[in-house]
Amino acid sequence: MKKIIIIISLLFTQVSLAEQFSMRDCMILPITDTAGNSFGYRVFEDLERKIKEDGWCNYKPSSNVISIFSKYRERLDEFLQDKKVLKTVADRLRVGTMIRVQLKYDVDKVHVNLDVIGENGEDIYLSEKTVINGMDSNQVLATITNWLEVYEATIPYDGRVIGVLGDQVTFRFPKNKVLNIGQEFKVRRMIAKKRHPLLKKIVEWDNLVLGKGKVFNISRGQALGVIKVYTANKKIETGDWVRLEKFESKNIPEKRNYDDFNENKFGKLGELTLSFSFGTHTASTNSASGNTKLGGYLYGVGVETEAWVTRNIFAILDYTTRIGNLSKESGNPTVDSSGQKTSTLKIGGGYKYLPMGFFYGPQIDVFGGWVSYSYSLDKSSTDGYGAGDFNGLFVGLGGSIPLQRGLRIYGSGEIIPFGDYDDDDSVFNSKKSISSMVFDIGLHYLWSPTVKLLGGLEVTNNSGKFKGTNSELSYRDTSLKLGGVFIF
Repeated sequence: MKKIIIIISLLFTQVSLAEQFSMRDCMILPITDTAGNSFGYRVFEDLERKIKEDGWCNYKPSSNVISIFSKYRERLDEFLQDKKVLKTVADRLRVGTMIRVQLKYDVDKVHVNLDVIGENGEDIYLSEKTVINGMDSNQVLATITNWLEVYEATIPYDGRVIGVLGDQVTFRFPKNKVLNIGQEFKVRRMIAKKRHPLLKKIVEWDNLVLGKGKVFNISRGQALGVIKVYTANKKIETGDWVRLEKFESKNIPEKRNYDDFNENKFGKLGELTLSFSFGTHTASTNSASGNTKLGGYLYGVGVETEAWVTRNIFAILDYTTRIGNLSKESGNPTVDSSGQKTSTLKIGGGYKYLPMGFFYGPQIDVFGGWVSYSYSLDKSSTDGYGAGDFNGLFVGLGGSIPLQRGLRIYGSGEIIPFGDYDDDDSVFNSKKSISSMVFDIGLHYLWSPTVKLLGGLEVTNNSGKFKGTNSELSYRDTSLKLGGVFIF
């Protein structure tokens, strides 16, 4: 009896290595055949198109890898069997599923072999073979597609966690899965995978249920859920599995993929910010009348638009205007007071880095474009005051971090590396140098799913040095901003 137990236990090898990449990130290895690979290339193109259409995995194009393999055509079959080579391919493309197809010809027949290989280049998730009469690429494609449908059904998860914040989790899901607000899911963690020692085929996945939750937001292949029940004394981590439960509702929506589902969802196009500002303003010059400084308070309104071209790429269009009165603070200007009107126009775009997903977690923005800061004081050539604007190409870096659910702190800084000054009243001669810096920090509070409240502090410094008697000009604003952000 003891011998029988030992023999049965040796039939399977248990592997406890965690998977680094998702099995729903896939690629196709070069398809080989015994007729110069021409037939295999046609099957490759058809299979690639089919996988993209079906959407059960996030397909990673393998053109760079294939170009490398093409240099070793005579030994291609050998390389495609080498687990070190396959692991290198998986690491380079960051995929957890590699599809290997071999075609061999007999008289009016083609032998089709399919292996679905894991990221370590060794584990076999699926292995199938058959013989097809004739040289029909459509029949070969249909056979391979049927096998891949079987494989997709055996993947032990629908998505994987990419971000965790308290009880909230963000996870990716494949294109062919239909998600609904309120749909339940389970979060699992792989403990071990059991591999057949002879076939190297994975035959079972051991996993632990960590918690149960519900989906409450969906956006372009990512979902945001809240864990309602924890079933294990372990924290949910990035990489854990998400398995969707069957959605039951009296009003089940028409089935559609996630691209269609998000056409009418809020939060796809961008944000519109309307704000009121109040703050101090100073204007300083080094002129024919000496060093002078005017100061006072400005009031204004601003409109800021951030349009999301994609999840990571955005465009910006901002306009702000402020008005007020300034009076003498130092020096002996010939004019002791002046009205001031300022305006800012900004056009640009940037890239948003989302290490924990789109819905929450830290966000880092790198942006740039063109900006103009206009100032209009009553003209006084002796004091160095008049109308003009600082302008040029700007670059900036910003970001935001959640403090708690619904509350997020943000900050940004930007400069004009090579600016210019347009002197509308011809008060200054040619420029020597221009300096422009802006710092912005504040809080966003999520008041409703489509509205955020804004409170922030912005500091703006624009200055220039010029040739001639009027040699320096500097403007400084410190403004408090209050307003709302409308998500559309």
